[in-house]
Amino acid sequence: MSEVFLSYAHEDRNRAKSLAHILEKQGWTVWWDRKIIAGQTFDQVIEHELEAAKCVVVLWSAHSVASEWCKTEAACASERGVLVPALIDSVKLPLEFRRRQTADLVGWDDDPSHGGFQALCDGIAAIISGKMPPQRATPAPPKNLKKRPWVFVALGLLLVTIGFGAYWTGFWEKKPPAKSTTPVISGYRKDIFNQLVKAQYAALDMLSQDKAKAIRQIDKNLGDIDKALESFPDDPDFHALKGYSAKNVYQSSKGMLSSEKRKEYLSVARQSFENALRLDPQNASAHNGMGNVLFFEGNFDAAIKQHNLALKLTDGNYPAAKHDKKLVERVKNGEIQFDD
Repeated sequence: MSEVFLSYAHEDRNRAKSLAHILEKQGWTVWWDRKIIAGQTFDQVIEHELEAAKCVVVLWSAHSVASEWCKTEAACASERGVLVPALIDSVKLPLEFRRRQTADLVGWDDDPSHGGFQALCDGIAAIISGKMPPQRATPAPPKNLKKRPWVFVALGLLLVTIGFGAYWTGFWEKKPPAKSTTPVISGYRKDIFNQLVKAQYAALDMLSQDKAKAIRQIDKNLGDIDKALESFPDDPDFHALKGYSAKNVYQSSKGMLSSEKRKEYLSVARQSFENALRLDPQNASAHNGMGNVLFFEGNFDAAIKQHNLALKLTDGNYPAAKHDKKLVERVKNGEIQFDD
C-alpha cells in the first residue's frame, strides 16, 4: 500500500512522473505508474490503490478537469477526507472542488523550495498525520480564462454543473474489486482483456476533445470485444465490458445519432449485462451496469435495486455504484430533471 495516490490525466503523465519522484525523495511512497499487476485487471488495481492510499493528490490541468476518471477519483478521496488538490495549469476547477485550498504548481520547475510545492507537502503531511494543515494563501486561478467547452452528454453536463460530475456513469474502468481473491488467469486472456480496457479508457478521455471521434472509437471497441467473445464466450467480464461500451455510445451520442440508433446501442448494453449476470449472478459490475441501463429506460426503482445489489456484493466498497444510486434517487425525487 502506498501512502500517496497520484491522480492525473494520461496526457500529463510526464509531469506526474516528475512530481512523484520528488515526493518520494521527501520520504513518501507514491503510487502513480498505472501498471497492471499479474492476475488483476486494470480497474481493480486502481480501485484498490485509491481506497488504500492515506492521501490522494489530484493534479488539475487542462486535461484532467475534463476527465471523468480524475473527477471520480477526486470525489472518492474527498468522501474519505484524504484529498489534496494541486493546480498544474491555469484552469477553472470542477464546481464541487472550487472551495478547497489548492496548491499552486503552475509553472513549477521541480524546485523543492517552490512555495506551491511546499504547500502541497504541508497538505500531504497533514492528511497522513491526521493534523489540520497550516493555512496558506494560495493564489487563485486567473479569472479571465476562456471557458472550456463541455462536450459530455446532456445529463453528464447537468451533473457537472450541480457538482456531481459524471460519476453515475458507472464506467467499466471503475469496476470494484471482487470480494474474493482474484484468481490467476491465463496471460492470453488477461492481455486481451487489459488491452480492451485500455482502449475504452482512451476513448472516454477523447470525449472532451473530439466527441465524434471518441464515439467512433468506442464503436470500434465494441467490434473488438465481439471478436474477443468468440474466444471467450463464457467470460462474464467480457460481456460486461461490452455492455459498458454500448452504454457509453448511447450516453455520448445524443444529438449525433438518431433516437432509433441510440436505442439499439442501449439494447445491446442490456443484453450484454444480462449475459454477464447469467454467467455470473455475483458480478457486481454487471449489476451496476444494468442499473445504468434501467435508469436510462426510466425504471428508477429497478435501477436502485441493481445498484444496491452491486454495493451488497462489494460490502459497500464501490464508489461508482454509490454515486449512480444517489443520482437515481435525486432524479426520482424530482431534485434533478431526467434527461436520457
